[in-house]
Amino acid sequence: MEPFHFKQFSVRHDRSAIKVGTDAVLLGAWTNYDNAERILDIGTGCGVLALIAAQRNATARVDGIEIDTASAEEAAANAAASPWNDRLRIHNMDARRLVSQDRYDLIISNPPFYAGEEASPDSRKSVAKHSDELTFKELLGAADQLLSADGRISVVLPLNREKDFLAEAALFGLKPRRRCVVRYLGNRPPKRVMLELGRRAEELQLEEITVEDTPGEFSVEYRALLSDLLMRF
Repeated sequence: MEPFHFKQFSVRHDRSAIKVGTDAVLLGAWTNYDNAERILDIGTGCGVLALIAAQRNATARVDGIEIDTASAEEAAANAAASPWNDRLRIHNMDARRLVSQDRYDLIISNPPFYAGEEASPDSRKSVAKHSDELTFKELLGAADQLLSADGRISVVLPLNREKDFLAEAALFGLKPRRRCVVRYLGNRPPKRVMLELGRRAEELQLEEITVEDTPGEFSVEYRALLSDLLMRF
């Protein structure tokens, strides 16, 4: 499999359980990196979110953690080959066991989200996609322990799992600040939602983005958001 080439870096993803996809790239582009000195990508896979974070924030130290060994090794190689290898580190470990004295200003995650559905026959892909391995409660519990007082967490989820996620987040005192509904195609119902949550209540910013107005025709908003990332834009 050929590497996926971005404008400022490339990602090999042939060994990773989950390949480079629209959800991760869109979340990476949408996330607010302002004033984040330490950033953590939980479930980094091939490292694409961590790499986007390093590009978008020119000074932050970025950690990516990944439970799947082959994915973590590939992410580490992608990080080492990037322009930001001096401040980007990948760790092969379980997010539920991460302990850090230095808190993170921003956590980003494209988390496992399928629940109550048949798992993938590919055991590595099943771990990456199904929330039996890392539940919303466990992800948010880790965020609660790792986020600074003013820290925030940014995630992308299926729209039909949003209520479950927000209910769990409320138990940890994490409140939604930004919400962006995602339509893959202009005439189809939205399928995803991106959320930013923090400890302090703020007025909720509501957004919506369409990836393609019609098949093969990317929307103006999508092009603008990803203009510094994707080669095609």
